[in-house]
Order: sequence, then C-alpha cells, then structure tokens
Amino acid sequence: MRLTQNGNNGVSYTGLSNEEPVLNGSSDDTAPSMPAEPPSYDLEMGDSNLLMEQMEIEDSSDNIREPFSDKLSRFRTNFSNNVVIPVQEIIMDPLASLLAMLSEKIDLYLSKIGNPLILRRFFYIFIMSGIAWLVMSSGLLPNGRASGSRGMFSDHSILLEYAKQSLDLSKMERDLEYLSSMPHMSGTKGDTAIAKYIQESYGANGLKLIKDMEYKVHSNYPGKVSLTAWTKGSPNQAIDFPLDEQNFNPLGSNGELQNVNLIYAHKGSLNDLQKLKDDNILKENDKDDDDATKDFVLLMHYDKFVGEQMMAAQELGAKGVIFISEPMGDNKDIVQMRSVGIPQYGTGDALTPGWFGSAKDEINANDSKTIPHIPSLPISRAQGEKLLSLIPNNGVQFEDDRFSGHIGDTKLHMKVENAVRDHHLIHDIVGKFEGREQTDKAIIIGASRNSISRGAMYPNTGTVLLLSLLQLFQEMKYKYDWKPLRNVYFISFGGNELNYAGSTELMEQRLNAMKDEVYTYVDISQLAIWDDEKKLNIQTHSLLYDFFQNDDSKQGFDVSVEHIQQYGDWIPFLANGIPVSVISTPRTKGRELPIYTIEDTFENARGRLRESEAVNDLILYLFHKSLKLIDDPLIPFNIDQYITILEHEMIGMVEKYSDHLNFSKLVDGRNRWKQIAGQWQSWIKIWENIVLHNEGGVEPSLISVHRWTWNKKLCNIGRRQCSPEGLPGREFYKNVVYSPRLWTQDESNGAWVFPSIKDAIHEDNWNLAQEQLDLVGQTFLESAGLFIEETTDVGY
Repeated sequence: MRLTQNGNNGVSYTGLSNEEPVLNGSSDDTAPSMPAEPPSYDLEMGDSNLLMEQMEIEDSSDNIREPFSDKLSRFRTNFSNNVVIPVQEIIMDPLASLLAMLSEKIDLYLSKIGNPLILRRFFYIFIMSGIAWLVMSSGLLPNGRASGSRGMFSDHSILLEYAKQSLDLSKMERDLEYLSSMPHMSGTKGDTAIAKYIQESYGANGLKLIKDMEYKVHSNYPGKVSLTAWTKGSPNQAIDFPLDEQNFNPLGSNGELQNVNLIYAHKGSLNDLQKLKDDNILKENDKDDDDATKDFVLLMHYDKFVGEQMMAAQELGAKGVIFISEPMGDNKDIVQMRSVGIPQYGTGDALTPGWFGSAKDEINANDSKTIPHIPSLPISRAQGEKLLSLIPNNGVQFEDDRFSGHIGDTKLHMKVENAVRDHHLIHDIVGKFEGREQTDKAIIIGASRNSISRGAMYPNTGTVLLLSLLQLFQEMKYKYDWKPLRNVYFISFGGNELNYAGSTELMEQRLNAMKDEVYTYVDISQLAIWDDEKKLNIQTHSLLYDFFQNDDSKQGFDVSVEHIQQYGDWIPFLANGIPVSVISTPRTKGRELPIYTIEDTFENARGRLRESEAVNDLILYLFHKSLKLIDDPLIPFNIDQYITILEHEMIGMVEKYSDHLNFSKLVDGRNRWKQIAGQWQSWIKIWENIVLHNEGGVEPSLISVHRWTWNKKLCNIGRRQCSPEGLPGREFYKNVVYSPRLWTQDESNGAWVFPSIKDAIHEDNWNLAQEQLDLVGQTFLESAGLFIEETTDVGY
C-alpha cells in the first residue's frame, strides 16, 4: 500500500499489492471488500528511533523547569516535618505544661498571702529589677568597651583611646590651607566664603542644628591714608611716607591733621605720659587755644592693651596716634594692623553699646565710648625709625634711650580716610551637639574667625582646632552611639577685630537663654599647632582652677593657670557672670609676629605644622578637657578653691587698705560660702562612694535627682554674683567679682578680681570704694542664700 499526496493536499489510497483492483465503475449489488488485516506502513527503523529520541528530550526538558514556588513549598514542608513539629512536641509542649503547673503553684501560694493578681505583678517587678541590676553590675550589658561606657556613664579612657586612633592631621592641614587662602575681614566676600566653608564642615560632620547668625554692626575698612613729616629747621625737606591699605587700624577714627607737633611717648602708658607731664613737655599745649601749631600727635609702640593706649592719648589731649610695628627678624617693612576698639567700656556694636539691635535707639558714633575719637595710623619699623630720626635728643628719655622731643621740634601732616559702614553684616556660625541627660545645660567651645590678612597662625589655627574637635565628637557618636550628658555648642565668631562684635551681639540677643543654659565658655582662638614647647597658658574662673591644674589630663603639657586678664570673644560671657576659660599657647597669646601682618600665611605655617610633634597631644588635651566639662556626672566646679582664691585677694586688700575700708560684710559673705564649700565636698564624697565604689557606675534614681540639683546650683553661682546696674560708669560689666579694670596697664595677675573696688581706690575715691565693697559683700551673702534655698530663677 502507498499513501500519496495529491495536488489538493488530499491523500489517495493506491491499494495493496495483494489486493484486487476496483474498477472505476461501481457495482450495484456488491460493496468493496475490506482488507483481512490492518495495513502495515513502510516506516524505516531509523525514522522511528529519531522520533523517540525527540520525544525523550522534550520530556526531560519539562522536568528541569520545576516552578520555584513548588521548590519553596517542598522546603517548607520538609522543614516543618523535620524541625518545627519535633521541637514543638519534644520541647515547647512540655515546657508550656510545666509553666502552666508552675503558674498554678505560684497562684496557690500567693493566694495564702493576698490577691494573686496584684501580688503577681509585684513579684514580676522584683524579679526583673534584680535581673537588670545583675546584668548592669556584671558588665553583661553592651555598655562596656563596646559602647565606651562604665555603668550609666561614659568611660573617658575608652573614648580618649579611640580619639588617638581617629586623629586626622591631613584634614587639619587642608582646613588651614583653605581658611588661609584669602583675607577675611568681617563683612567682606572672603569672610562670607570662609563662613560658608565652616558651615558646610559642620554639616559634613553630622551636626543637625546649625545656624548662621547675622548681625549689623559699625565697621570700617582700609581707605586713603597719607603722612608727611619735617623738622623745625628744614620745613622744605619734608619726607613723604609711602602708605597703603596695610596702614590701617580696625575701628580707627577718620581725621585730617595739618601742621601738628610730633611727640614720642614710648608705649603710651599712664606712666609714660605722666613723665611727659612732669617734665613740662606738653606745658605749652592749651586745649582751649585754637592755635593748631600747639596740637600734637603721639608716636608710640604697640603695647598689650591698645585700647588703653588710645584712651590715655585722648585724655592727654593728643590729636592722633601713630603706632610703630615690631620687626619680624630682619624684616622691618611689615605693618601690624591691630584693632583700636576700647573694650574697657564694653564690647560689641559701637552704636548699640550694651543692648541688642533695635531694643533701644542707637547712639551717634561720636558719642560712643567703645571707639576712639582721634585718628590712628600704624607704620612699619623702618618708617618708624625714619620718623624717630626727625625728633631731636631732648625732652624725656625713655627706657629704650629714645627722646620725646618738644613741642615745635617736629611737625607733620596726617590724613586718615577709611571707609565706614554703620550697619554692616557679620556672621556667627553656631552648631549644637546635643546631650542626653541635662539637656537644659551646655558649654560653648568658641574660636574667633576674622582676620584683615590671611590669618593662618591667628585666628585660623583656632578655627581648625574647633573643626577637629567637632570631628572627634562625631567619631565617638558613630562608633559608640555616644552622647554627652549635657549639650555643647561649637561657635565660630565673626567681628573679633570689631571689638568682638559677633560674640557680644549673640550674647545680647539671647541674654536670658545664655545665662540659663551655658555654665562655661571655653575659647581656643589663641592656640598654636606649630609650637613644640608644649606650654599652655590658661586664663580661667576660680571655680575651674583645680580642673585645669589637675595632672591627670595634661598630656605632657606644662600648664600655667591664672586669672582672666585679657580681652577677647569671651568678654561678654565674663561680663554677665558666665565662667570662662581661655586656653592659649604663650606665643599666640603675646601676638608674636607674623600675627596681624600680611606675612601670616599658610606657606609660613605649613612647615611648622609638619615639624610639630605636639599637635596630637594638643588636640587630645582639648578633647579630654571638653569631655570632662560636658560628660562628667558632676560639673567640675570647685567651690572650696574658688573661695580660697578670693580669700587670698581679700587678704591682700585688707593688708593695704584696712585703714580706709571696712571689710566686715565681705568677710561675712566669704564665711557663708565656706560653709557651702564644706557641704559640697561632703556631697561629692557621698556620691562617689555610692555610685562609683558600691554600684559600679549605676546611679540610683534618687541620687540622680540630687546630682542634677547640685549641678544646677553650681551653674548659677556666677550669674548670681552680678549687679543689674553694672560697674560704676561701665554699665556693660555686670559681674562685680570678675570684670576688667578700667586701667589694667602692667598690673600683676589678679587685677580683674573685685574691679570696681580697685578702680575706686585707683581714683582715691574711698567713699565709692566702700560702697562697692559693701555691694560685693551683699552680693556674696545673697548668692549664698539663694544657693542654699535652691532657687532656680532669680534674674541676675
């Protein structure tokens, strides 16, 4: 048989070989016969095998593509049969039965005492408290080395050890390079760029609370200056001094002086000027005489307190001041551009002295006591020597063997025409690192930011250290999930060359909040990272003397501790009773060159930075001291030493002035505070014995409440020793115990203790001195009474 395909895609049957043919014609009475057996098809064996192989391959492919859901279902079933059900049958069901039996037994015994439902809860609390105590005291809780803690408090040794590993000196160098890449005087484009960089650094270090505080203040900028001088015998041989924008004193007054006399005054101190008076050098000068030829300008060297030099010159009747800069090695052409603001009467905006912005009407600049009203002009040492050569060797001879000259010997023309802006913007960049316990209390770590020049060594070094400290704090937070017990603010202050306008305006704007929250301010502007001498000078409040004299955290530094006796961004805090500390290296504190000059560049500082071996120790010292201030459970104020230091000052005054003054009220106040100091020492011993020795760092709740109360009382000591009226004639300074003297000059350290009493004695005004002595004594008595009563809000 054959099957064939026809043209119509049909299949025709051609018959079998043994089958009889059927005619085309049809039979009327017979049907075609069927084959006796089914037909056999002629398929070759090879084709059959190929078909089977194809079918087998397709079946195998289907088995490989098993759905993932089926696999997951099979795994779940196996896990349930092999693990879950056996665990439930062997462990969980017997344990549940056992617990049920135990619960019934407990209820049975508790019912014999009282209501089982209530007693069960007490029993549960007792058991869980015991377990918590056992875990915490045994160190099983993850708060040991894993979290940098001991019990409930931080283990500073662990944090300090990690800080050593986290120091990044290369970042410090990059920060210093950028900060020193441009001049950045307050209110300039350079300052805006630097302030933005610091703000971005705060954000990059994880601070969430960052604010750019803007204030409008009186300011001035370099302008046109000129100086011409000649001698009496050769008026036609006048010398013109080439001057430029380096010959500039911030906050200096403008003025033009024609044909005025030149008198040399050495350092322009009260003692130097008294010599001029005693020798009748200025006798011919009559302030009421309109003859300009009798007017004079004082030529002097810079001293420590430039504001006092300007005050003394004004009181003497000088029409102007010329400052001679110090040379830097053989370089006698550099000019020191120092501010001539007068912080003795207060810091901040000259037009709003003692108040913020629009709180009161601003005053006229000519009426402000915080800026001079005679022009000043700084010159280089080379220019100064040329000017001195015009003064004859007559008059008063000073310690440097130079002579003052007489009226009429040397004349000059002097013009100062700087650009003045009465309401120019300055910036404070404020960042907050939040605490975890007493979050209503905080410290401030601050640094000045602005410089007329590039300011690599000062103040940029302080800013770099501020950013490095912040980075270390954030490293601790990320590593150990750590927060200090109290808040810390990192503040970059603007306006420091404008009589510390930035810090003062911030304080005036937020006065009450600052006094309530901030218990100390630490300034790090005057630190150097290139000084290998490993010496630190710390000016601080008497409450913190013991804290900084402690040998445990000196990092190998030779630390000298003394009273505050220098002006800076800390003054508005000091003036309002907030204890301050100024950490300095001696060279920067003394403004060693090239500070205040155009030579204060990164290139000059970089080599010293790389050579220094003390940079790491300095950062660790700052970090350790900061940790103790914000994270020690007890705020480290020492009342006993505070009273001892004040008592020493009192004894000195009693020995000198007991014939003129009655010290009884001050002694009564001192005695009251000595009693408080004894109570404080007793409390410290009790707390340490209970918490540190017996409980392994775990503080009972009742003890915590007492500790918080003591801390709050300690924070209020300084603010309660202020007078709302301020010092006589200087209302800005409210602190009657620690404030600047009107005239500090070369007084020994401690001159700023009891300032109003000492100022009155200096003026021989014994009635005023007695009034101020009684005021201080009464303040001591009242502050002691408030401390004992635990009053929390008393204004001043």
